[in-house]
Amino acid sequence: MVTFLTYPTQTYLAQLSGVPQPTISQIENGTRQYPTFENMKKIAEALDLRLEDIFLPGHKDMN
Repeated sequence: MVTFLTYPTQTYLAQLSGVPQPTISQIENGTRQYPTFENMKKIAEALDLRLEDIFLPGHKDMN
């Protein structure tokens, strides 16, 4: 399960990212098992994160 806790509501994140709120909800609660790369990229950009920050939250940047 992925949780996007940075923003107060899924609706606000949907407005910022352009990803529909139901899609964000499905990603968060695990009912959308295979979100598209494009949607995840939009969400990451709206949260000012890299995709690695979402999928590998404990990773260290090796650069």
